[in-house]
Amino acid sequence: MTQLTIELPDQLAAQLTAYLETEPAATLAELIQEALQVRLVPKDGSKLLALAGIVTDAPRGAAEHAEDFED
Repeated sequence: MTQLTIELPDQLAAQLTAYLETEPAATLAELIQEALQVRLVPKDGSKLLALAGIVTDAPRGAAEHAEDFED
């Protein structure tokens, strides 16, 4: 395992310290590892593309002239 040294802004360090005091089971290493895993995971665009595909009957130009389609 690689050991790294980082610098944090004072406010972020204070938030980190406060969090670790309220979560005694958590360790600094575990918290940083979890945060990095979330941040560094490759983005899966397939869910966004599936969501974009659910609008199949929008009138042409609806995005530019939404006011014309109010109920």
